[in-house]
Amino acid sequence: MSRTIPVALRLALAVALAVALAGCRGPRSSTEQTISQLGSTTALPLAQEWRKAYNAAHPEVDIAVSGGGSGTGIKALISGTAQIANASREIKAEEIEQAKAAGVDPVEHVVAYDGIAVIVHPSNPIALLSVEQVSDLFAGKATDWGDVTAKGLGEVQLISRDSASGTYEAFKELVVTLGGADKSRDYAPQALKQASNQAILTMVAQTKTAIGYVGLGYLDESVKALDIVPLGGEKAVAPAPGSVLDGTYPISRPLYCYTNGEPTGVLKEYLDWIKGPEGQGIVERLGFVPASGEAAERPGSER
Repeated sequence: MSRTIPVALRLALAVALAVALAGCRGPRSSTEQTISQLGSTTALPLAQEWRKAYNAAHPEVDIAVSGGGSGTGIKALISGTAQIANASREIKAEEIEQAKAAGVDPVEHVVAYDGIAVIVHPSNPIALLSVEQVSDLFAGKATDWGDVTAKGLGEVQLISRDSASGTYEAFKELVVTLGGADKSRDYAPQALKQASNQAILTMVAQTKTAIGYVGLGYLDESVKALDIVPLGGEKAVAPAPGSVLDGTYPISRPLYCYTNGEPTGVLKEYLDWIKGPEGQGIVERLGFVPASGEAAERPGSER
């Protein structure tokens, strides 16, 4: 004997099913926005603090931040899996070609400046080196600390970033190849490659014969940062925000955000905020050099 389901019950079941299906999709505000920002590990602390501060005022914007290296960020921008690629080096010509082939138009935004500090163990007696001497060490031309005046210290242990890193590329250009003057020079094969600035800092802090390099914002008392004599120069310059700002520290570079085309909507609002007083205040607080105001006019900042 068949039974007819009451109209009221059928209506209740229909409503329950609609609610269940909506729950599977999950609630999403019409104003909610998502930004994926990844790349340079040098810029990672900046990106993390930018996200935290921006989200405090704009909780409707979901910002996903991760590292992986400048090359990884640029690949993600080209593949469409990131809206912002953080990079501690300029995008390469071949990457631009790959982007164009994929229908992507990389647009560059300078968001900070950074010095690359050459670091040694605190017990190392050396206080300064020239760019030429640092190049000799990292290119394997000098393998003993006695070759650069620290006699009795023994064989040099080179600590480097890995090849996906923008800092790796910038240091190679500015130091290893002597500012591009000797393109035959490359990192010595015995250099131990690390995936982050923090990993280099830790290894140098634990190894008395080590030498490495990190972004200025990573310096702490666990290592000694060396003063550096510029190519052809005479006076050593300490790595510091002031010497990066005035262009006297020889191992410095801009930090970039790359977008696909000129940003619009919430992406433009976020990048404008990064370049504005609040975002640049975070840059300064973390030990980097602001890209706005006087910093934007630093010597050598023109492309």
